[in-house]
Amino acid sequence: MKTWLTLQAITLELASLYLLGQQQMTLSLWLAFFASHAITAASFAALCWLILPKAYKTPVIPALLFIFVLALSMPVLGMLCLASVFVIALYFPKPEVKKRWRSSFSLALPMHPEQLESSQYGYAALKDILLFNPSDEKRLMATNSCRFLPHQDAMPLLKLALTDKTDDIRLLAYAVIEKIEFNINRRISLLKKKLQRKASAETLQRIAESYWELCYLGIAEGPIRDFYLNEAQGYLQQSRQMLPSAAIELKLGRILLEQQQFDQAEQHLLAAQAKGLLTSQVTPYLAEVKFGKAQYQDTAKLLQSLPQRQSDVVAQLREYWQRAAS
Repeated sequence: MKTWLTLQAITLELASLYLLGQQQMTLSLWLAFFASHAITAASFAALCWLILPKAYKTPVIPALLFIFVLALSMPVLGMLCLASVFVIALYFPKPEVKKRWRSSFSLALPMHPEQLESSQYGYAALKDILLFNPSDEKRLMATNSCRFLPHQDAMPLLKLALTDKTDDIRLLAYAVIEKIEFNINRRISLLKKKLQRKASAETLQRIAESYWELCYLGIAEGPIRDFYLNEAQGYLQQSRQMLPSAAIELKLGRILLEQQQFDQAEQHLLAAQAKGLLTSQVTPYLAEVKFGKAQYQDTAKLLQSLPQRQSDVVAQLREYWQRAAS
């Protein structure tokens, strides 16, 4: 079949070229030329269809139509070009790469991670280095890298570094924590000076937030932590008297919750919700209040009322209490 189609295409194409070479082309000669060339293009398309691999034969009609139209639109040249392409593709294919993996060098933890992409060393990678890496130098570099993380992410890692067996790592962790504490205290001092010049609700709120940050990050402990929480509560109450808002009510509720003053915390949290805060913002803290008051059924109901899309911690708590309630 392939031989017959090849001979038919060559013969009819030579005949069409012979007709095209006549000195006087009449209408009948033009019709004979087009008929001969069309049959040649159809024979060539059928031949290519038989030769091509199965993967290139679908979809059927577009594949055949492409070959036929290209061969018909360019006499001789179209078929020669297509034949050359098919021969090269079938008998001289691109060599297949047998190596499926690519080797890479182990990246060393840098002393200045701010110059690298954030995706290279994240929170989990630094934690693994501090916990499991036997190299003191790598653990020291990981501790140093915590200086460039947000304070909320850096503090758990720095506290982990405080338990390291190497003195240099512990001293570096202490130094980083002291620097964070110094910067927050300096901010408080500057805000207090600003407050002396001009009292404003915004300045009072920022001072309270700075005191709260010292407790929230876990820098302050024991009596100092209680003092900072009382200071934050006092400044927030002053700000609330000047400019009441739902955000201040929420922060007061969280501070009182940390002080285990559950009844007062619940009042402020409900006030924050009444003043327009979303239920999803207040409900987790209300559930914590109910848990502190040993009202476990109310805790389960509040957590189950939360929407599905929450943070991982809240979602885990919601699932736990849902199972406990059932």
